[in-house]
Parts: sequence; C-alpha cells; structure tokens
Amino acid sequence: MKKLLLFLVIIVAGFKANAQYVTNYAKNVNNKETDGFYYHLPRNIIKVDFTIEKTQEVKGKYYSYAKEMLNTDNYIKENKTTYAIKKVDVSTLTEADPNMVFFISTVIDEKSKESISINLDLNSEGVIESFGQSFNTTDSKENVFIKNELPINEQLSDFYYIPINEDDDDDNNVKLTEHEIALSVIEEIKKIRVSYFDLITGYQEVNYGNTINYMVEQIKELENEYLSMFLGKSAKETFTQSFYVIPEEGKNSIVIAKFSETEGFNNKAGESVKINFSDIAISSNINKLSKDDIENNKYNNKLFYRTPANATMNIMLGEKKIYENRVKISQLGNIILVPINKTKLTFDTNSGQILSIIKE
Repeated sequence: MKKLLLFLVIIVAGFKANAQYVTNYAKNVNNKETDGFYYHLPRNIIKVDFTIEKTQEVKGKYYSYAKEMLNTDNYIKENKTTYAIKKVDVSTLTEADPNMVFFISTVIDEKSKESISINLDLNSEGVIESFGQSFNTTDSKENVFIKNELPINEQLSDFYYIPINEDDDDDNNVKLTEHEIALSVIEEIKKIRVSYFDLITGYQEVNYGNTINYMVEQIKELENEYLSMFLGKSAKETFTQSFYVIPEEGKNSIVIAKFSETEGFNNKAGESVKINFSDIAISSNINKLSKDDIENNKYNNKLFYRTPANATMNIMLGEKKIYENRVKISQLGNIILVPINKTKLTFDTNSGQILSIIKE
C-alpha cells in the first residue's frame, strides 16, 4: 500500500513538473488553437501641437490715397493672409502595438493537452499589465484620442463702410470721382476729430455725466472705421494644428509636413517640418532579441516585455530648431524575455517595462 501511494505521488509530481506556459508570436498561432490568450506590448505615439497665428490683411477701398491725404506710408497695400508658428507642445500617448502581439497557452504535455490556470491582466487595449497576480489592475492613465477640430478659417469680411453718397443727386446730377469721395471721407474724419476734441475739453457746455465715456468710445470707433477706408483692416486668430507621429526603429528623421507663411501647413510649399531623434539611449548590456528570435520561436515559461529607450527629440522648421526635449519611446528599446514559472509580475502599460517581480 505504501508503495502504491508513493507511486501515485511520483506520477502527480511528474505531471506538475511537465506543466508549462508556452508563448508564441501571434501570427504563428494555428487558427484552430483557442486554448490561450493574446496580449500586446505597448508602443508610444508622439503628439505635436502647433499653436498657429493666422493674420488676414485687407486693403482699404481708398488705399491709393493714403499717402496723399493722410501723409502716411503705414497702410495695407495688398490683401494677404499669413501664418506663424507661435508655440510647440509635445506629449506622448500609448496604444497597443499591432506588430507585437503574443499568444500564451498552458499545457501539461502534448498528449493530454491538459491546461493549467493563467492569471493575466490586460488593459482595455489588450496591453499586458500583470502576470500571476490574483487581482485586476487598472490603467493609471487612460489615453483618450480626441479628434482635433480645427476652427473654420473664415475670411475677413468686406469693410462695413460708413455710407458715403458716391452719386451726387443734386440738380446737376454730377457723379463724384473716387478722388472726390476720398476727400469727402477726409472731411468727415476732420469733423469727427473736432467733435472728439469738444467732448474731452468740455467745450459743448453740456453735462453728459457718465455717458461721456461711451460717447468718446463711439466717436473713436467711427473715426477708425473711416480711417480703415485708407489704412485697411487686419484680423488675427489663433488655432492649434496637431500631428501624430509613430517612431520606428531605424527611422531617426520623419518629415511631418511643410510650412510656409502664406500657406500654413501643407504638403507642397514651404519649409519641411521634421522630427529628428538622436542620442538614443539603449543599454548595451542587455541581450536584445532579434526579429527572427521573436517571430519564429516558441518559448516555454517565458513572457516578452520591453525596456524603453530615451531619445532626444528635435523639431526642425527648415534648418531652425523650434523644439527640443528628452522623450521615452518604448518601441525604440529592446524586447526581452522574462521567466514566469511561479512568478508574479507587474508591467508598466505605457512602456512595457517590468515594475515588480515576486518569486514564489
């Protein structure tokens, strides 16, 4: 009887010894194999927000008389729209890497196909959070992709000209020339300035009380409206234009668009806007797995994880540097294997790095 019990213990121990986890690259999984789970490694996306200032300038109807009648060269001579980059902001987002998907299954041996349990925690995108833990973790930061709604670039409307009677409908029915109309506008400006002077000096001898400030403001607005017929008008608006860039190994320079003062961001004209990655810091003491090692081998009792790289990121407008900072990019780092038999692991869902290891 004792020999029989000893024999059974040896058999059970043998089954437990053969129990194993098998990790495989996802594309190599047999279509009929369903007794397992998929998990992703994360990858990082660079989100670049450019704050753009758009300026529209519209020449006045009588701009050709500005020098003659107002004695100034400071007026808008042609209609134009210009763009300028005022600020650059950079942030990193995280998503599941579609190229780094793995399948983990459990079997005791090839004959019985008997399974053992898996404690695998994933976030909402399928990125691995922990293995061997008995609790569920949640994302510390959930990445929400918000569609960037750019403001509608409304054209600066035509001038709201103060009504000037361009046709002299007197008895002689003489039509005024453009030069004569411009002179009449100048006369109106002179009258407005006299009224303004009278108000601020109290010449009108009427106590308007608190309404005088409002009257002064209205007079100045009226004067500016008349002056704009010669000097022109300009309007500014500020909006944000965003670009999403996915860094890839071996591509240290990425052109995201072209930018010009007259077209803004476009694909044809202007200087190239580039993102350059340099000084990429990857530990040379870590044995990096090759693409063949990752995609064409099965691993028993091991999981893939990532050690991210730190890189200097420069954003260039032509030859001019407009932004520089250090960033952490998981997909530029190394992919490594970690043993998982009787081990509890916690991973950083933003980088793929191991945060904690508990060996049972």
